[in-house]
Amino acid sequence: MNRRPFHYAYYLLPVLAVLILLLLINGYFEIQRTRAQLFNLLETEGQLLIRGIETNATNLIQRFLDAGRPSPATDLQESLETEPLLGLEDNMIERLVDLGLRLDQEAAKKPGDPEHLSGLIAKTGLTQIEFVAQSREDRSIRPRYRELLKNPFFQKLLTGQSRLFVSRKEPGRDNPFTLTLALARRFGRGFILIRISPEEYRFLGEQIIIQGLIQEFFGKGNLAYLEILDSRKRFLGGAGGGAEAKPAAVEWKKPWPGKDAPLSWIKRADGEFLEMSRAFAPDGRSPGSIRLGLSLKGITPILYQSQKQVLLMTALLLALGIVSFFIIFQIQNRHFSKIKELEEQMRLQEELSAMGQLAAGVAHEIKNPLNAIGLVVQRLQKEFRWGDPQGQQEYERFTGIVRDEISRVNKIIEHFLFVARPFQSEFNAQTLEEILDYVLNLLEETIQGSGIEMEKNWEKDLPPVMGDRSQLTQAFLNLLNNSVEAMPRGGRLKVALKSIPGLKTIELRIEDSGPGIPPENMKKVFAHYFTTKEKGIGLGLAITQKIIQGHKGRLEVRSLPGQGTTVRIRLPMAEKKINA
Repeated sequence: MNRRPFHYAYYLLPVLAVLILLLLINGYFEIQRTRAQLFNLLETEGQLLIRGIETNATNLIQRFLDAGRPSPATDLQESLETEPLLGLEDNMIERLVDLGLRLDQEAAKKPGDPEHLSGLIAKTGLTQIEFVAQSREDRSIRPRYRELLKNPFFQKLLTGQSRLFVSRKEPGRDNPFTLTLALARRFGRGFILIRISPEEYRFLGEQIIIQGLIQEFFGKGNLAYLEILDSRKRFLGGAGGGAEAKPAAVEWKKPWPGKDAPLSWIKRADGEFLEMSRAFAPDGRSPGSIRLGLSLKGITPILYQSQKQVLLMTALLLALGIVSFFIIFQIQNRHFSKIKELEEQMRLQEELSAMGQLAAGVAHEIKNPLNAIGLVVQRLQKEFRWGDPQGQQEYERFTGIVRDEISRVNKIIEHFLFVARPFQSEFNAQTLEEILDYVLNLLEETIQGSGIEMEKNWEKDLPPVMGDRSQLTQAFLNLLNNSVEAMPRGGRLKVALKSIPGLKTIELRIEDSGPGIPPENMKKVFAHYFTTKEKGIGLGLAITQKIIQGHKGRLEVRSLPGQGTTVRIRLPMAEKKINA
């Protein structure tokens, strides 16, 4: 009967692998979801910052522009003095003075080099900057700057009474500039003249306003850096790594989906940031751009804690899943083992049934010759007589053995026919010493012929056991015959009987010094038809085990290659001893 072998519950392993994969995927997406929520909060914070700067810049720039358009009855200075933006123009003048001082210092490094001077002026972004080389006493300057010579403060600059001249006027036909500044040079002759057009005046005002707003907003919340450019890509303001601060190089940048504007998750040497970029048009003109970075330092502990919790929960669920699958695996394994055992029993029943059918045909042919031999032996016992008593005694002993063995063979054949079902036994109180003496007497010539040293050790006054004498004789004969056949060139055979009162059993131990049984064959010794003998049929130990089990006993075989084999049988004691 061919059946596919069982693979137990191994099909659960792919299910467990899928469970592990699902848990890992769920943990990954849970971490991503938490990060997305935190990034959304940062994005909202960034949008509020941008709107705040844009709204405040719009109001302040509009007030600045309104202040720059005075009524005909007032001049520009009076208009500014009435507004809280007067400090803005002072700030603008301070910046222009600082710019002039830097230009004076840089120009002094390469005096007389017009290209170097032109390059310095071009870097400022202002169109009207002049280095006036005439001395203060040189009157030839008057025709070139007639509108300035009318101002007494400019005369003080020329005469050395002042180092700085500032003129604020509404631009007109004679004077197209809103702000004029003249600064006496420290590192050369003459002075530096800076004139600001209305467009430049407006740009500088916006720059100062926006930079002031940035200083107010910067340092609050998670804002790490900020940069604002106008529509011509000119720098309006920044802090914490803006265009003028040379920010750290970006190590990697990952786009991140945003609600209203593009986002980027970037990493620099100074940390990780969520960067936002969008259009910036506080005064309604052509929009410029604003770029800000929000530090992830504040949310990193939250994200780390969330990741830790997700990983811990995933690990717990994974451990619970593994334990559950292990329990299911064990239960399924036991179930499949029972199914396999049942199939093995069914296979054995089929084999035994086939063996019984074969034995039925053979037994009929064997029984008749055995019966004839038995009759001949009986007749010889009755009719044949020896001349001397000693010879007659030996003759009767041997013929008696032949007769008894013929009878036992007949019973074995009958049992062989019913090996697939329980033996029909006649249980009586039996002394194991007598049965073993009888079996050893049968094997005496074989034992002596093989040069085996025999050692018997019977405990005195052993209690009897309940059993079938013929079956026990057959079982002991099978075991002892196996031991003898394992030592064809001699060895040592030990047979011992002892009682175990605590277990109420009698133990028979048979030890031989043969080659032993290989480990791969130990699990097969009781299998039907398994044998390593050339002429064996592989039923001896199987029948022996069935006999011992039928007597409610226990049979164990232990063996190591090169160290012989030990067989131990335990049979329950009878309730009463046999009467002598």
